[in-house]
Amino acid sequence: MKKVLLVFTLSLQFLSFSQKTVQFSDPLPFGSPSQLTTDKSHFGKYKSSDSQVTYIIDEKGISIVTVAIASITREQVRESSKLQVKGDYLFGIKANDSVPCVLEGENYYYGIESKLMIAGEGSLNTFTKINSNKYVINFHEGSYFEPSIVTFAGGKMTIIHSELNYQPLFQSILQVSTITRYGSEVAILAPTYEQWERLEATLFTGKKLIYIKE
Repeated sequence: MKKVLLVFTLSLQFLSFSQKTVQFSDPLPFGSPSQLTTDKSHFGKYKSSDSQVTYIIDEKGISIVTVAIASITREQVRESSKLQVKGDYLFGIKANDSVPCVLEGENYYYGIESKLMIAGEGSLNTFTKINSNKYVINFHEGSYFEPSIVTFAGGKMTIIHSELNYQPLFQSILQVSTITRYGSEVAILAPTYEQWERLEATLFTGKKLIYIKE
């Protein structure tokens, strides 16, 4: 898993083979204790108007819920002993429950929710608190980590994924090894805690993904 979605993994395949990137040997900031979840004041559901993705934060951690659209024909419903449509709901797809559906032509379209824990209970990723409103999710990539910043303010959750193209700053950080992944060299870095502030300003300059608390 890379930041929940496959977008990053797919995009890596199209990078120039000469492009050098970075990962980290330990969760950032180095030496900070990890925890399962955020402060209780941030618990709830967060949605984006730009996607069908919903984040859920509770005592177990942070999970992401997506909706996959599927379809079934009217003929399949008629011939099945388990499937039944009542109004705008399809029964028999989900155990002991129904799912909303829409009839278009000869097909019923419906959504199936998929939930994935990205930080907290049962996750390989680590979650680190910077302060009461700022956290780092360190996504576990093989034996190494890739960080993302999560902040809370004004009923919104903002996520910024790290920009991992190799930069001059990284030359001053201890490099423990170099590996090759998806045809690209990856420098494995081991920054100290004292390097965090400058590293944060350099790593997290990408697009802000904003989710509104329900």
